[in-house]
Amino acid sequence: MYDRILSLISSYHHIGVISHFRPDGDAIGSTLALGLALQGMGKSVTMWNEDEVPARYAFLEGAELIQPLPEVVPPELELLICVDTGDWKRLGDRAVELFNGFPRIINIDHHISNCCYGHENLVEGGSAACGFVLYKMLRTAGCVITPAIASALYAAISTDTGSFQYSSTTPEVMQAAGELLAAGVDVGDINRRIYQEIPLSTLMVNREVLNHMVVECNGQLSHYTMPAGRKAELGISMEDTKDLVDIIRTVQGVRVSIIFEDLEDGRIRMSLRSKDPQINVSDIAARFGGGGHSMAAGIRMKGEMEDVRTRVLEAIREQLNQAE
Repeated sequence: MYDRILSLISSYHHIGVISHFRPDGDAIGSTLALGLALQGMGKSVTMWNEDEVPARYAFLEGAELIQPLPEVVPPELELLICVDTGDWKRLGDRAVELFNGFPRIINIDHHISNCCYGHENLVEGGSAACGFVLYKMLRTAGCVITPAIASALYAAISTDTGSFQYSSTTPEVMQAAGELLAAGVDVGDINRRIYQEIPLSTLMVNREVLNHMVVECNGQLSHYTMPAGRKAELGISMEDTKDLVDIIRTVQGVRVSIIFEDLEDGRIRMSLRSKDPQINVSDIAARFGGGGHSMAAGIRMKGEMEDVRTRVLEAIREQLNQAE
């Protein structure tokens, strides 16, 4: 599979690399790693995202090269590569409109729920991170893994494995991480920047969540709902709410956690996490048009908060009852 994708890439010179909106560490790291590697092969590469690079990843070398979407598809663009994006719509409304109908798309991903929307698809469902898939592909290609590429791949793999805490952290993943360190990753610096420094606004919203979280089902389910307008009251952005679900999932005895948040476009955003392999939150998310991994998934759907919240919580309770 790697050889076929690499052969196709070698046929083109002007290449675009893009990932999903509201990018996380895997999205940014994968975009950068592939983009920089392609540049090293002599390709003309443009990296895009519908949203800005989150502040916590802006230190990665080359992050400034990730551009806002253009107004029109560049006429010289020959190939578009989507990374860490399980569904075409996850690129964002503007990106979908812009690139709809583009004739040459490669989809490289690791989400079990990936719908294989590319003309060529390299999807390793259940793999630790898209960055891990790319690491193996770049090694197959014989690419030189520079310190910048290694740091991007390490950020991708580390963040999507919960800093190597999730069950997706296999011996092969740890071996890859070690090889990336040997290639020039400053592990102390990169971990400090990603995990040990947060804006004060993020700390304030963490306090909000802890004060208003709900724990039910005999301590097995934790959830929090961000009221409409509360972000404005707290003076926080969507970036500050990105990892809230990871706060409430740490409660001892909790098996499933979920955060509900109103978005400006009228949809409800939900982030789900499981700590129990018997509870597949990707299956729950799929019932409502979402997707992701067995232990981490997301949903975006239109509706009234109370109705959406009631329906999704009931689906989670059913799963908990069946898993007892």
